[in-house]
Amino acid sequence: MAKVLKSISLQEAKAYLDECAAKHEAVSIVALARDGHKVVMNGWTVTSGNSVGRTHNYRNNESGEVRKIIDVLLFYVNGHPVYI
Repeated sequence: MAKVLKSISLQEAKAYLDECAAKHEAVSIVALARDGHKVVMNGWTVTSGNSVGRTHNYRNNESGEVRKIIDVLLFYVNGHPVYI
């Protein structure tokens, strides 16, 4: 059975993603897309964040694709469940 990681608050997740953006570190996230589908992004680099604007930008290192995810739609950050 897989071990469940400690849940983190949305505020903790946003602060962590801001740190990752400053360092251009890669993260794995699961989020809800605007169209209602689940988005799984493994190893995407956080390129910029805006906790005030409540979004973060992510870049795929292989394809160069860039996505903007609204923070409140995050389910998991690096395996940690995110709660509001």
